[in-house]
Amino acid sequence: MRELLDQDHYEILEIRRDASEQQIDRAHRVVRSAYEADSMALYSVYEKGDAEVILERIDEAHRVLSDEVSRAAYDRYLHEKEGIAVASATGDASVESSDRRLAVQDLVDEFDAEEATEFDGSRLRRVRLRAGVELDQIAEITKVSMTNLRNIEDENFEDLPASVYVRGFVVAYAETIGIDPDRVAQDYMVRVETSRAAQGRSRFLGRR
Repeated sequence: MRELLDQDHYEILEIRRDASEQQIDRAHRVVRSAYEADSMALYSVYEKGDAEVILERIDEAHRVLSDEVSRAAYDRYLHEKEGIAVASATGDASVESSDRRLAVQDLVDEFDAEEATEFDGSRLRRVRLRAGVELDQIAEITKVSMTNLRNIEDENFEDLPASVYVRGFVVAYAETIGIDPDRVAQDYMVRVETSRAAQGRSRFLGRR
């Protein structure tokens, strides 16, 4: 069996690709329990830090597959990835190169076809999955923590640091998946500032 961190989301949760939402939730609970800190089987196999990374991958798999839009994008990514792997195995380099170019063009077309041009957390996740990039890859490249990256995609603005840092994180995220960092940062930071301003007004009114 391949290392867990090299498996796709379905393999991590040990489910079929046509699994139902209920099956996904159940698999997440079962698989996660095997890698939690109090699991006796874990002590002799993984260091604490390794177990935390594995749990993050398990939770990421559940988060992606539980969301209809994210799952559809991830399924497209797997289909394209497997098609490229077949072309590579048969030695047809020209087909592999062509498939990669088509995948990139599809991504660009998908951007242009969307009615909503704003880059919010959900759209960033869809683009990342469409580009075939995992969160842990972005974390490794950018040195931004997985927690902050998840909070960016989930728009947990209250759990993110000061805006100047958030902007830097978002720019690094966009650069890593190959989209315009200035456009992404401009869109995303409007959402951050709007949310934080609303929270500030709410707290002020609550004290009156």
